[in-house]
Amino acid sequence: MLQTIRASIVLSAVLSPLACRTVAAADESKLSGKLLVAAAASTTDAIERIRADFARLHPGVTVRVSYASSSTLAQQISAGAEVDLFLSASSEWANVLSDKQLVERRRDLLSNELVIVVPADSKLQVKSPADLVQAGIRRLALADPRSVPAGVYARQALEKLKLWSKVEAKVTGAADVRQALHFVDTGAAEAGIVYATDVKDDKAVRIAARIDAKLTDPIRYPLVLLKRGTDNRAAVAFYDYLASPPASAVFRELGFVVLPASEKDKP
Repeated sequence: MLQTIRASIVLSAVLSPLACRTVAAADESKLSGKLLVAAAASTTDAIERIRADFARLHPGVTVRVSYASSSTLAQQISAGAEVDLFLSASSEWANVLSDKQLVERRRDLLSNELVIVVPADSKLQVKSPADLVQAGIRRLALADPRSVPAGVYARQALEKLKLWSKVEAKVTGAADVRQALHFVDTGAAEAGIVYATDVKDDKAVRIAARIDAKLTDPIRYPLVLLKRGTDNRAAVAFYDYLASPPASAVFRELGFVVLPASEKDKP
C-alpha cells in the first residue's frame, strides 16, 4: 500500500510539469486576432520570414505589415494610423512617437552597416567615400537625406568627411533605402549608399566600400509596442517573438546585428 502511494506521488510529480506545459501549449495555440506592424523598408526580407514562422506557430493570428521609410511610417502613426507595432530604422522616429505619448514599450532590437554599392558589372574604381566625387558617378542614390534614416546616416558620414558639398548635386533622392538600391540595380544611378543587409542576396550590385560606423550616429532599430497594441494579445506576442532566439537567428542570417539584452527593454 505504501509503495503504491509513493509511486502515485512520484508519477504525479513527473506528470504535473508536463501537464502544465501541455496546457500552456494549448493556450498558445489558441492565440488569435489581428495586428498591424509598421516596419522600416530595410527589414522587409527578415520580417516576411519571421512573420511566416510566427503564423505556423499561431495560425489563428493575422499579421499585416506595412513597409516604408521610418519617417513616413512615424508620420502616419502620429496622424492616427491604427498600428500596433513599429520597427524603426532610427531612434529619432521612435522618439517622436514617445514624445507624443504613443509608446507603451520599446527595445533597441537591431543594428546595421552602411555600404557603398555600384552595379555588379561597373568598371568604376570606388574604394572609399572620397571616390564618389569622380566624374564617372553622375548620380548617387540615397534614401531622402533629409528624413529617411539611411539617407540621414549617409549624409552625416559624407559631411564628416567634408564630401557632402562635392556630391550633393549628384544625389538622386529615394523614398526609402530599397528604392535607392533599385536605382543602382537598374543603372539609374552609378552608385548608392544603402544598408549592408539590403544587398546580401542582390546579384545586380556589389559592395564597393564600407562606411566607418564612427562617421554616423549609432544605427539602431527600435522595436516599439504602441499603446494601441497594449490590449492586443496577438500584438504583444509578436512583439516578444521578434526578440526571441528564432527571430534573432533570422535577423543574423540576413546580416543584421542583434543587439544584446542589456540594450533592450527601455520603457
